[in-house]
This record gives sequence, C-alpha cells and structure tokens, in this order.
Amino acid sequence: MADTKKSIVTAQGWDVVTALGIAALIVLMFVMVMHHPVASHDEAGGFMASIAKQASTNRWTHGTLAVAMTVMSTFMLGFACRLGLRRPHVLLGAVATGLALVLICLSVLLDGFVASALAERCVAVGGACTSEAQPLLRFGGLQIEFMTRAGLLALASATALWAIDLAFRRDRVLPASMMGLASAAVQFGILLFNGERLNPQNLALIVAAQAIWYVAVGFVIYLQQGPYQHVATERPAEALSLR
Repeated sequence: MADTKKSIVTAQGWDVVTALGIAALIVLMFVMVMHHPVASHDEAGGFMASIAKQASTNRWTHGTLAVAMTVMSTFMLGFACRLGLRRPHVLLGAVATGLALVLICLSVLLDGFVASALAERCVAVGGACTSEAQPLLRFGGLQIEFMTRAGLLALASATALWAIDLAFRRDRVLPASMMGLASAAVQFGILLFNGERLNPQNLALIVAAQAIWYVAVGFVIYLQQGPYQHVATERPAEALSLR
C-alpha cells in the first residue's frame, strides 16, 4: 500500500516537472527567435564580415534553439505515448515530430555553425574568398529555408493530428483540442500562404502559435485531464486490490 502511494506521488511529480518544463521552453524559444542574428545584405565583403562578426552570438542562439527543440520534442513524444501510439494518427504525429526535429536541427547546424565558420575563415583569408563564398552561402540559405519550412510544417501537422485525437477520445479535452487546431491553422497559414521568406518576425509568430498548443498540453498534464486521468484514478483501484 505504501509503495502504491509513493508511485502515485512520483507520477504526479514528474507530470508537474514536465508541465513546468514546457512553460520554460516556450519562453526560451521565443526569446531566442526574437534575438536571432540577422546579417546585413550589402556587398559580398560586408555581408561576410557581418556574419563573421556575429558568429559567437549565432552559435549560442542556434545551439540553444536546438537543445530547446530536442527537449520540447521529448516532452511532446511523451504526450503522444499517453495519447496512445497504437492509434495510427497519433503515431503519424510522433513520426512527424521526429522528422521535424531532424530537419530543424540540420537547419540550425548550417545556419548557426557552418555559415559562421565559413564566414570567419573567409574574413581571415581575405582576397577573393568573400566573393567566391557568396554563392555557397546563398545556396546554403535556400537549404536552410526549405528544411526549416518543411520541419515547421511537420510540427504543425503533428499538432493538428494530436488536437483532433483530444477531441474525439472518450476522455476528451475540448478546450485543449480547439487551442491545438487554432495553433495549427495559424502555422499552416503563415507557412503556406505567406509569400515572404522565413525571418525573425514571422518565425516569432509561428513560435507564438506553437506556444498556444504547448500551453494547452501543459495544462492537460498539470490538471491531470484527458489521457492523464488514469494516473490519479487507476492506481488507487490497484491499491485497493492489494489490500
């Protein structure tokens, strides 16, 4: 009986840690996106020097984003496990989240580390290196754009799939489901119908839309709603059976 009580407290304690972790990561990711370094688009030499000058900030910002994305994806995959990975749409959302993490981390590696290292070496070498490396940086920029956009679309798809699941399961949580669907709709709208390339401003809007869903999930976990209800209801029944 004592062991069962202990297991209930531990499960709820970890759920609280997860909910608070989600809240902290929301703030961290939003701050990092808002402070994303932007190089000036002047002549080749100035553009390269701008990237090299911001190399340290660039690495710190993108490295922090990669870690935050990895931890947040872990929390969301844990949420998917509670929803039930045997459900095909929930499993598809989990696969989409894993794909998004890979694509976004590759974009972070190129944008925050490869481009910075290339710019620093060209500035150090001087000469024709800056003009010769400019097309390479532009090609890398296209790769970063498309991989980031594809990763964000995958995340929005996972949000929609899991929000739909919350609406139609027996232990449904309609407010969280509606928030998730609204979040996914905003993300799809920005990514598919906005003609601009990704920049700190529209990325901040996407992160803000993602935050709506993450907050909803955090409350579902913290308040022990939906798929988390059995933590508080099934285990006491098991304790009674052990008497």
